[in-house]
Amino acid sequence: MRMFRRSAARLALIAALAAPPPAAATGEETRLSLSEARGAAARLLHEGRAASALVLADGVLLGDPDDVQGLLLRSRALRDMGRPDDALEAAQAAWQQAGTGRDRFFTAMVLAQAQASGGNKAVAQYWLRRAAQIAPDDRLRAVAVRDFRHVRRITPWRLSVDLTFQPSDNINGAPKTNTFTFAGLPFVNPTAVPVSGLRYGADVDYVYRVGLDKSSRLNLGVGLEVERVRLSSSAKRKLPGLRASDFREDALSLSLGYERRGGEGRWLGAAELSVTRRWVAGELLSDALRLQLSHDRVLAPRWEMGARLAGERDHRHDLAARSSTSTELGFDLTHRFDHGALRLDLMGAETRSDSRSIARDTRRVALAYALARPVKGMLPRVVASYEEVDFDLAPASFWTEPRRDREYGLALDVLLPGLDYYGFAPEIGVSWSDRRSNYSLYETEGTDLRLGLRSVF
Repeated sequence: MRMFRRSAARLALIAALAAPPPAAATGEETRLSLSEARGAAARLLHEGRAASALVLADGVLLGDPDDVQGLLLRSRALRDMGRPDDALEAAQAAWQQAGTGRDRFFTAMVLAQAQASGGNKAVAQYWLRRAAQIAPDDRLRAVAVRDFRHVRRITPWRLSVDLTFQPSDNINGAPKTNTFTFAGLPFVNPTAVPVSGLRYGADVDYVYRVGLDKSSRLNLGVGLEVERVRLSSSAKRKLPGLRASDFREDALSLSLGYERRGGEGRWLGAAELSVTRRWVAGELLSDALRLQLSHDRVLAPRWEMGARLAGERDHRHDLAARSSTSTELGFDLTHRFDHGALRLDLMGAETRSDSRSIARDTRRVALAYALARPVKGMLPRVVASYEEVDFDLAPASFWTEPRRDREYGLALDVLLPGLDYYGFAPEIGVSWSDRRSNYSLYETEGTDLRLGLRSVF
């Protein structure tokens, strides 16, 4: 909290009206104007003399009980004296009286400081977001953002919420054609046609961090994923029997992780054990146990690399034969430029199962580029990917050739930081994918539009 206190002291000096120091103590009574008393109290706070500053702040309030600067100085002094409840009361009174944008900014900052001192760091983060929202200039906004990041860093828990809305022209993942040939004869599946709709959902993650020493900690996490689908009118006409509830997906996960950071933050090692339960269409689908090890390291200035190894056991409740065991190996390399960052991601996975639709080997490569600074109010990120999936067997026993899929993908996400509200900005994304296969009934193509919100600090 030391940095937060230094910031608060500087804010008190900025917020208080500048005034010359009072005359040296003599046998005569020294009189101060309200402006001089505010300035003197601010200087005393900066010098760490909170009790003396409180006396002057109370003197200001005797002259004007609704003086915003006096209430802020009183709150700061009480906070430094270890009286967070009284400090919060004074800050709340200042908020009620604050009329100008500048006064409201400084009051929001002092409210955040009082809440943080009282142990309410989540509420403090809210007030810092609010201060950033109403900051009268970029310099003061940067102060609020910096203090927000500091409070978030020292808060033992973190809550993240990701809301998404994804219109899609192939929401059911139907193949490009619903006709396939067997034994020289054509067959048609009338239900295998792409339909449009809206996929929407939320991804909520809560992590509580327990510090072990200066360089390591435990992470206790719980996550919830909810996904729903709304079918378009044309989809209902094409497939009258199709129900939106058939695409409902839910997941609940618990995790235990360990992290250790190297000297000067040059590397980070982590291990995480998680269990996940999934439901589809309201029915229990699977339970998964996953262990992942990862290591990230700074190789050189502007160069970073990461490696991960994971193993997972997925137990299926719908059909035991679909249960599987998989191992995954991944590697990424990032180079940062002045204008952005380029990232290469490689992944290989092996999945073993008694089901011919599950057992497979997967290889994937992705190349992503993101700008470092907005251009005309937009911060874009583009990702190109290619994936190969080789199944162990053919899709059915009456076919002999194993299934081979090749998928191309392209995605563009654009963050609009200039439209942020309380530090959250809209993000618009569009993605295209084209999967090709040696079996036409598995070939798909679709375009999705994604609308979401993302924190910009």
